[in-house]
Amino acid sequence: MLNLDAFSQGVGKSNNPAYKPYFDSLKKMDYPYALPILGKQAYKRGYDISYAYGISGVYFTQTQEISIESTSIGINGSEQVDLSNVIDFGPTIATTNAYTVRPDIWLLPFLNLYGILGGGTTETRVNLLAPVGLETTQRFEARSFGLGATLAGAVGPVWIAWDNNYNFVDVDVIVEPIPAFNSSIRFGHTLRNPTYPQKSLAVWVGVFYQKLSNDTRGSIGVTEIFPGFGSGNFIGTLRDWSETLPPAQRLVVNQIINELENVSNNIDSDGTIDYTLEKRVTAPFNIILGSQYQFNKRWILRTELGVFGKRSQFMLNLNYRIPGFRKTTK
Repeated sequence: MLNLDAFSQGVGKSNNPAYKPYFDSLKKMDYPYALPILGKQAYKRGYDISYAYGISGVYFTQTQEISIESTSIGINGSEQVDLSNVIDFGPTIATTNAYTVRPDIWLLPFLNLYGILGGGTTETRVNLLAPVGLETTQRFEARSFGLGATLAGAVGPVWIAWDNNYNFVDVDVIVEPIPAFNSSIRFGHTLRNPTYPQKSLAVWVGVFYQKLSNDTRGSIGVTEIFPGFGSGNFIGTLRDWSETLPPAQRLVVNQIINELENVSNNIDSDGTIDYTLEKRVTAPFNIILGSQYQFNKRWILRTELGVFGKRSQFMLNLNYRIPGFRKTTK
């Protein structure tokens, strides 16, 4: 997940003659608010800055490919054994739908700090290639929380925003929240309304990077992984395959097969598979395209699309801002 509360905001200035009266008026203003720090100096130089305090409601969805590089499995709390050399996964597709609330604050005219708090759903489609061909999809509720910071500035008519955050996703079947590091850089341009410069349209292009925690540990019921599991030759194939494994691997695999056989025979199973996965994002980089309409300095609507690579994203963000506290006078 990423923060767009700062983009095309922060410090803004234009040499367009149509906006000159507006920016000249800023130079004459006695900036009355405590934040951002250096806000008064920014106004004196003719820079427009956004209100210091904001809160956003955000919808975010993302689909990307995950590569599983190693797998250790146990059952019912037993010691896990490494099955990486005998289990082969195809592309694993992870889809996230998140609804978050994001409070933020401009500490400096070029530095925005923010928090992330929300929830949603996560869906993972796993393709097992060996020892048998099988596809299973798991859906779970998820909760997320995190912190981030954005640096923003401009070079001529182009503004630049560099955003970094750590976001933690808590899923019931995972032992501990999964941390994700997100980093992105955006290059954009803002077009202001000639008669009302507080109204503006911004567009941008950038690059997004994501890194997930490599080590994921959790447990899940057999019936959750294989709902409506079949019978017949499938179980026999697994039995034949388990006989080719070393003793430690064969012991764990046979326990799992026994639970699967119970499921196939409509016998209630409370078996739990414990797992440790080493994984990575298959393609950590992708291109992002976005736009924003600022109605005034309080209300801002944004959207962004992630394309190319093996990740797609969509974000919709409604941001409300207030100027905050006035400076105390002696």
